[in-house]
Amino acid sequence: MLLDTRIDRAAEGTRRRRWTSQGFIRSIRQRRGSGDRRSFLASPCPGGRYPREPDQLWLGYPNIEDEDAVNPILSRRAMLSVTFATVAGFVLTACGDGGNVDSEPSVGGGHAEPNAFPVTIDHKFGSTTVEQAPSRIAAVGIGDADVLLSLGLTPVLVPVWKGSTDDGIGVWADSSVQGAEPTPLANATTDFDIETIVAAAPDLIIVVNNAIDEQLYKQLSAIAPTVLHAADQTDWVLPWQEVTTRIGAAVGLPAQAKQEVQSVEELITRTRTENPQFEGKSAALVIRWSDGNLRAFSPEAARAQLLTQLGFTAPPALKERFAGKLNFEISAENYDLLECDYLLFDNYEKARIEMESQPAFTNLDVVRSGGLISLDPIVSDAVSMPNPLTIPFVLDNFVAEINQAIAAR
Repeated sequence: MLLDTRIDRAAEGTRRRRWTSQGFIRSIRQRRGSGDRRSFLASPCPGGRYPREPDQLWLGYPNIEDEDAVNPILSRRAMLSVTFATVAGFVLTACGDGGNVDSEPSVGGGHAEPNAFPVTIDHKFGSTTVEQAPSRIAAVGIGDADVLLSLGLTPVLVPVWKGSTDDGIGVWADSSVQGAEPTPLANATTDFDIETIVAAAPDLIIVVNNAIDEQLYKQLSAIAPTVLHAADQTDWVLPWQEVTTRIGAAVGLPAQAKQEVQSVEELITRTRTENPQFEGKSAALVIRWSDGNLRAFSPEAARAQLLTQLGFTAPPALKERFAGKLNFEISAENYDLLECDYLLFDNYEKARIEMESQPAFTNLDVVRSGGLISLDPIVSDAVSMPNPLTIPFVLDNFVAEINQAIAAR
């Protein structure tokens, strides 16, 4: 799927999407549920905030912009000062005021597999027991909503990142949304408004792929049972397979979640078999950091894992430099380390002017020979949060773009 071409899709409801690039804003309205087929042009809209530590890859952390963004309603510091009594009051208010809660639950309580409940999920702050199938699930972790949607469950609330969407539903997930539009939770990776979660009246909160401290966990669990990642895992560095099965168990669909994982893994294997021309070729995925340097992702990192699984190897000069790291910093004088057959550049449109002004980059053989592949903002977001919906979407793009580069040479 080439996102530089026109994409047609039909869905339900009305959704506005906004892409931004250095002051440029394009808003696109789509009709969902009317039967109209609308089309849109995926416009060049990069994000800009990435993990600050060069040795750490935050799997599932999307490409977002505006590093200093603060929720004007309630900052994280202010949010943490909310007492449990206040939170309880919010819950009572939300539950007592039918006008603030969508009358149509996001998912039916009868979706669970036999004997799925009660279920106890161990996590980094203890354990959470879910007694029965939830009917109003709030997704607060990045990509957690995609997992729910892949299981046929539409959450009542979804986290918003500042990248290729402003409503928390990526292009890859649009067709999976059913019923009422989920409430967007702004600034979900930085400072979010806990009252927005309360107003959604969830009976289960999924916050697996996010950085939640114990105090915030207690506040969330006072609203509804809350599920986090495992105690032996690091925030943002989570295997997508385990995230999927963890969420599946919490919502009463453990077997379906395992099947989703198996189906995606089989798709990756099948795609590799169908593209033998990739075998043994070298490829790298890079991103331009806010400091102007590039980061190349190791074969084990989430953003580059698909390249490895498709049969590509890391650039010869970089193989030993990763040395267990998930990414490696490269300044202009070392751009030659990136020489390979194909160079995939995350959110290239944002960096294009700067990169094309540097002879050290434009004179690379991989660039001069047509091996540079620009990842648009939508694919760049999707590749940063691997899950059962984004992986097939990214695979389509990678295969199409790389094969197009091969044909053009």
